[in-house]
Amino acid sequence: MKKNPWNMLKMGVVSCAVLVSVSASVLPVASIASADTVVAISATTSSVPVVIKEVVLTSKSTDLTTNIKVPQLSGMLDTKYQDELNDIILSHANKDLASWEKDAAEAAAAAKDKGYTYRPYGLTIVYTLKSDGKGNPSGVVSLTVTTYGETGGTGMPRVDTYNVLNAAAAQRVTLQDLLGADYKATVDAGVIAKMEEEPQYFFKDQFKGISSEQGFYVEKGAAVVVFPKYAIAAGVAGSPEFRFILPNDLTIKPNPTPLPGTDKVKVDLAPVDVEQNEDGVTLVPFRKVAEGLGYTVKWNQDTYAAELSKGAQWTSVSVGKDSYFFAKMAPVALGAAPVILNDTLYVPTKFVSDILKADVTIDSKGIHIAQ
Repeated sequence: MKKNPWNMLKMGVVSCAVLVSVSASVLPVASIASADTVVAISATTSSVPVVIKEVVLTSKSTDLTTNIKVPQLSGMLDTKYQDELNDIILSHANKDLASWEKDAAEAAAAAKDKGYTYRPYGLTIVYTLKSDGKGNPSGVVSLTVTTYGETGGTGMPRVDTYNVLNAAAAQRVTLQDLLGADYKATVDAGVIAKMEEEPQYFFKDQFKGISSEQGFYVEKGAAVVVFPKYAIAAGVAGSPEFRFILPNDLTIKPNPTPLPGTDKVKVDLAPVDVEQNEDGVTLVPFRKVAEGLGYTVKWNQDTYAAELSKGAQWTSVSVGKDSYFFAKMAPVALGAAPVILNDTLYVPTKFVSDILKADVTIDSKGIHIAQ
């Protein structure tokens, strides 16, 4: 069994929210009222809704059927952020397509070798613009992208969510922005309440509380928290959703813009933090470096990979694969694959310098990283 290199945070459930209504949706949905303090929004928030320009991807492989429609945002005030976000969404889809083409080719070859009929794999990617920035909260753009692969039998959809404040300096919108500092307790209480109301759907013992990277979207004045299929409920529930009603006048506090020259972040690694592989390549702890540089790190146990994001920037690394990329950059080899040592994920220092574009210096005191 593969080991998770990071311990999962165990969070208790705090009952501090009041159930006010239940959606009539096919999927179980809880609705919770929030009593958070309203904060000020930047005057530069756009009053013009964003729109989607669709990109269709196809496969030349006869082993894979596809229905891939990739959303690309248009009309954001912060065009640089918009371009980065579009690159991230498109790179996700291209990576999924390449992975499924590879798996389909291997399955087709195995079928031919063993003398049985191969049924083509299928990959579907679809999207929904949940909020175009004109609703409540003002300026919030919310998008979901659902990826569904088929190999026969029951599939496992993946729902990626993107929530952005459309302002002159765009920023990621979080559940804390919407539900306040106690958002975890609020959501946990709402999920537990719905589980107790409809126990036939849910696996209550599997719910250990939401994480800081919990998926959600904003729609019609509500924050809708999304769980993967089978994570906390039977397959009949699909990807369970829980709806939390937001105040009508809720606005999002903009992140302050650092002064020029003061926004550089640094990470210092002592010699004890550093490892070397059998080829003598210097390795650094992925999570310590990434979080030190201000990135959010998320471990995917199913793919044995770590995802890294900051603002609209995104990349990932896979254990044992000497293949690295950033946004739409073509994958490159750095001479060493990510490895797990003592339950910690390590990457070569060239990942930090070549992929994250950070400055790396080495002296007798260790490795010093600045970005």
